[in-house]
Amino acid sequence: MEDGIITINITIAQRIVELKIRNTWERYYREAEKKINDSFFNFAKQWSFKDYQDILSKLLIDEVVKNIECNERLQEYEEDLIPKMIELNELADRIHID
Repeated sequence: MEDGIITINITIAQRIVELKIRNTWERYYREAEKKINDSFFNFAKQWSFKDYQDILSKLLIDEVVKNIECNERLQEYEEDLIPKMIELNELADRIHID
């Protein structure tokens, strides 16, 4: 086994998935496992479905849309923040402290 790489099993929609991951990322995978399963069962209560793939597809679409929206907000934030940081640096350069 490579240094820092571990094998974990997570359960998604009642299916066990074996993964090799960085040991420092295990908590992220465990959080993802919980979030996916919580969302999965919430979707299963709200939507009609033929099989688990229907629910997982809706869940995946929902998560990707949220990710796109979040990335756009971050981009807007950065575009607004960078000029303000430059202005603050310029102001700081003008201040002389004895």
